[in-house]
Amino acid sequence: MSTNTLTAPLRRLLQMPGVSALDTAGLDAFIADGVTALFFTGNATRYPEIDDLAVVLPELMKEFPGAFRVGVIDPDAERKLAVRFKISVRPTLVFLRRGEVIASLPRMRDWGVYLDEIAAILTEQA
Repeated sequence: MSTNTLTAPLRRLLQMPGVSALDTAGLDAFIADGVTALFFTGNATRYPEIDDLAVVLPELMKEFPGAFRVGVIDPDAERKLAVRFKISVRPTLVFLRRGEVIASLPRMRDWGVYLDEIAAILTEQA
């Protein structure tokens, strides 16, 4: 992933354990096992909520320790993958279990809403 196109919050997120930069080549292997969340970012200048979610996402990972891994979609691969996962809004988190989409959470949300929705996602079809 080119760090030239990434904002400071996204660069910090990518340095965290349990967070991976993904492109089309590594995506299928990443989502094949367990629960994953794909972070579709887009252009942070156009969509400032992207940086907000990049800051909140590590805190969500702490609230649900070890429950899911995060893949940040490479901007160069994002359009193609957005079509595959039917994403039109940025930012969006797409949750998958063993490669199957279980939920999408578009836009930035309130903390309590994230906690409730992610808890429901993680218990759904567990």
